[in-house]
Amino acid sequence: MPSVYDKKAVKILFDRYWSASGWKKDADRNTSSEDIAYAMARRVMFQPVCQRHDDVVPNVMRVAARIRPVSVGEAFLYSLTTRDLAFRSALGSYAASAWMPDHVHSGSDRCSVCGEYDRREGHRDLNVLNFERLKWGGVRHNQLFYQLFDLTEFEKLPSFEATVKDHEVLRSILGVASSLAEKAWCSELEKAIAGLFPSSKSERSTLLQILSYAGIIAPRNRPGYFRDWPPLAKREDRPVSNIDWTYPIMWWQGRDRVNYDAVDYYFPHFRNSAVVH
Repeated sequence: MPSVYDKKAVKILFDRYWSASGWKKDADRNTSSEDIAYAMARRVMFQPVCQRHDDVVPNVMRVAARIRPVSVGEAFLYSLTTRDLAFRSALGSYAASAWMPDHVHSGSDRCSVCGEYDRREGHRDLNVLNFERLKWGGVRHNQLFYQLFDLTEFEKLPSFEATVKDHEVLRSILGVASSLAEKAWCSELEKAIAGLFPSSKSERSTLLQILSYAGIIAPRNRPGYFRDWPPLAKREDRPVSNIDWTYPIMWWQGRDRVNYDAVDYYFPHFRNSAVVH
């Protein structure tokens, strides 16, 4: 459970959406007004907000421009041994939005540029976004509304500092990604990094998706988000049913290895801390 937030407030949030059997149905999300008020006072739960696509795009671009890539990289490192997932998520949201072009909604319902749906009423449940952020390190890093929420909350986090052990964990993860068989897929990579750091399967999957948005563990033959930004039409899905991975990590294979140019961009001191083999 995240240490940076009030534990009781986080439990209230988690109990609203999650049970021992997984996601709760809407009808079962019965949180008392007193508990909601408690969690809201501690900035763990929020009132719904009205957000439309064309308002969110410039706001995402604005907040991303204020953040340094090394800051989200350092936060990601810090999360590896602390398991404080509030710090992990921002790298994914930043990487998936930093090179996004300014645009307005085009298309009937789903934007043909970014793929975001634009509901007319515009009301967004920030609580479910924060639940996903704190439980798994985020889920919707490629979605505008999550990016804005995630990066805005990231700017409010207290100071932190990654440790030597954090660097060792990342080095181990990248080492595994560089050594798998050429035809290994991302699912095999997730299994191979189990045990390298405190995590569940869902947390490891999210971590790999974040590193893929950052261009670190990403397919070389597909357009990605590192120093680029693929519009919706270029984010081709794998022709596989029941796949739970997002673009572009879904296309990664062992032969793609690791992009150390992206490693240097987000973790500029990483390769100087030890020899990379």
